[in-house]
Amino acid sequence: MFIVYGVHRWKAKRVAFRNDFCLACGEARRAVQVRTFDVGHIFWIPILPAGFWKRWVCTVCGRDPHITTKTRRGFKWVGLFILVLLAAVLWMAPVEPNAAAVSWSLRIAASVGAVLVLRASAAHAKGADLAGKAGKPSAGDRFRVPICGAQFVDAGFAMLVPGLRSGEERGGAKLETRKQKRENR
Repeated sequence: MFIVYGVHRWKAKRVAFRNDFCLACGEARRAVQVRTFDVGHIFWIPILPAGFWKRWVCTVCGRDPHITTKTRRGFKWVGLFILVLLAAVLWMAPVEPNAAAVSWSLRIAASVGAVLVLRASAAHAKGADLAGKAGKPSAGDRFRVPICGAQFVDAGFAMLVPGLRSGEERGGAKLETRKQKRENR
């Protein structure tokens, strides 16, 4: 019998954002925290409410930034063991005259594969320094707020000094109130 089950995620809402290092993208990215109301379903009929859940999502690829997409070290060691065992069996078996090309190609392929898997297993990184790699987002992301999609405003010096109406005196952009804009028309 075939049973379709899963989780419905309702009312997705962005509640936070941070600079993060996405292991799937392999680069420093911005991540948003999404809050959803999760409900378990069977045949797309909601059955079991699981409550509100928060999860971090990369803004570029849409995956969890801290889940790796690479092969785990243990699987590489198991693959190496299997290839070494296969190569040993192939090298011990006598070569049949009518299948010499196949026998030699399998022997060489298993041996080369074992060496390549050994090299990949030895070069496998132990863990990632996510805090050090997070860094700063790209220049294009600096001016966009991921929660509401609005633009950051660089008010310049005018926001720091209470009597100035514009940052024009310090080389910044001229800031005007709505009333000043209406008067200048």
